[in-house]
Parts: sequence; structure tokens; C-alpha cells
Amino acid sequence: MNIVQVEQALGMFRTYLVECAAEQDWSEHRWSELVDAVRERFRRAGNAPTYAPAPPEQRLTRDMLRRVVLFVNDNIDSKLTWDDIADAIGMDRYVFGRRFRLTTGITPHRYVIRCRIRKAKKLLAHGRSSLADIALDIGCSCQSHFTTLFRDHVGTTPGEFRRRTADRAPVTYPPRSAALVAVPG
Repeated sequence: MNIVQVEQALGMFRTYLVECAAEQDWSEHRWSELVDAVRERFRRAGNAPTYAPAPPEQRLTRDMLRRVVLFVNDNIDSKLTWDDIADAIGMDRYVFGRRFRLTTGITPHRYVIRCRIRKAKKLLAHGRSSLADIALDIGCSCQSHFTTLFRDHVGTTPGEFRRRTADRAPVTYPPRSAALVAVPG
């Protein structure tokens, strides 16, 4: 793994931390989602070309990244374009796209899709909304488009995902103090 790939992985960490802080969501599913994303980044790292890392002035600042995260979350139910997001932070769309990619390791489009899929998973796991309503809530024009998008990114249909999450019992973890107890030897 080269320095650029490490920088991209760190960009992913940074984005997740900003998202968690902006949404006040520090739940276990967010951490497992981060692990999956980083694992995928490392899996792809073996085939990536080597480039010099981008200087900090070519990346988004933490404040700009936070504003992007908040804007996307506030507008996830609408058709979001690079232009919309770039306008929200006062930046040219091409400069924004490049800086976002250098900062996070993914394109703005992929980020928006990831946010839509995450919201859909929450709605499917914890709500009783119809698939058509969930499609509209995450900015898809119809249930068919939502199903295709979800299957392409999750590997299963929204209905199957809902059935699988309904079958699972909630996972509970021991208190942190229990982890400090000595392991029998």
C-alpha cells in the first residue's frame, strides 16, 4: 500500500467521523459500515496505480467537509447534483469534485449514493414504511429504481434486507468494564 492509498483510507475515516459528529450517530452499525468500507479500500489497493499525495491546499477543509455532509443529509430526499453541493459550499463544481475525491477517496456521486443506501437500511430495519415511500425518502424517483440501486450496492433486494434484519435479534454488548475483567488462563 502506498502513501496515496493510506491518505485515501484516512480520508474515509475523516468523512465517517464528520458524518457521525454531524448526525450525532455513534452506533455500532456505523462502525461496522466503516470497517466494511476500509476493507474494500484495502482490497482494491493492490491494483491501484501509484501517485504522489495531493497537498493539503488541494483538499476540502474540515469545515467544508462538514458543510457537505450536512447539506447532503438535509437534502438526501431530492435529486442532488455536484452543482448543488458545490453551490452550497461556494465552490466551482469541478474544483469541488476534485477536492472531494482527494479528501475522501470517493466521488461526490458515490458519497450521495452511500448516504442514500445507509438511510434506506435504517428505514428498512427500523420502520414500517412501504418500499415506495422509502424510495421517495431517499431521493429515488420510484420503487423500481430504488430496488435496482439497493441490489447493486448491497447485494440483495430491499424486501429481503428487511426480512433478514427483522429476523435478527438486537445485538447487545457487555459494558466496557466487563471487558477489563481478566481472562481466565
